[in-house]
Amino acid sequence: MARPTRPRQPPAPVTPPEPKVTGTPQRRRAVRAAGDPLPRPQRPQGPHRAPRARPATTPRPAGRPPVADLAGARRARRWRPGRRAAAVLAALAVLVAATGWLLLASPWLRVTTIRTSGLERTDSAAVQRVVDREEGVPLARVGTRSLASQLEALPLVESVDVSRSWPSTLVVSVHERQAVAAVPSTAGGVDLVDGHGNVLVHEDRAPSGVPTLDVDVASAGAAALQAAIAVNATLSTQVRAEVSSISATGPDAVTLHLAEGPTVVWGDDSRPERKAEVLVRMLADAQVASAKSLDVSAPDAPAVTP
Repeated sequence: MARPTRPRQPPAPVTPPEPKVTGTPQRRRAVRAAGDPLPRPQRPQGPHRAPRARPATTPRPAGRPPVADLAGARRARRWRPGRRAAAVLAALAVLVAATGWLLLASPWLRVTTIRTSGLERTDSAAVQRVVDREEGVPLARVGTRSLASQLEALPLVESVDVSRSWPSTLVVSVHERQAVAAVPSTAGGVDLVDGHGNVLVHEDRAPSGVPTLDVDVASAGAAALQAAIAVNATLSTQVRAEVSSISATGPDAVTLHLAEGPTVVWGDDSRPERKAEVLVRMLADAQVASAKSLDVSAPDAPAVTP
């Protein structure tokens, strides 16, 4: 009896693999949702390896909008000057412009008051003529260094400090040159000189505390006068208060004439502190102070002439 044969089943259909979609996950989802996958070239398969089956994509329902490109949206949302940033920049520009106008062009911050100090022997009218040019000028535009330089050109002025006092005041502080000696003038009276030998002003007589320089420049020379001025500038306050006049016959032959006491041979202008120390110690001795002359030109070996 023949064995019945089983009918042969047809082979099952093979589903072709789905092309792989490239790009970011958001892009792949967007493409799949749109139902339009992009083809991708397949890698060559070996003879013993069958391609893997891919599940079929679900078509996008009718009327449903495609998924947005999130990566593209993020790139589009990168920093761009928005309304808030533009408003801040505009406010800063307005603030800078308003500040500049307030300082340089407004009528409220202009010089209306000028205060000067330190004027004793300096001609106040000459100072006033210089500073009055700044009246009405915006306080921020006043050139303090230029104004100080103009005032320092005056004969008795040594230095000037100019400062602003907001909102509308200019402060001028004048430091005058100090007279340290009086030089007899050929026209009568004396010329007051500073420590550099500059003539400050002419007076009828030397003020109290300012010694007179008795130097014959024609015979002793200008160097003797400069030496007398240098010695006078190096005297301590205690010694200068005792000196009535200073004479010199040469650069290294300066003599001090005390108001009450002996004549002091000072020599040149070297070692003034040591000479002053020795002189004060000698004058403290009543017997030495009554002598005719004291010599401190060599302060380590002073001499006394009875």
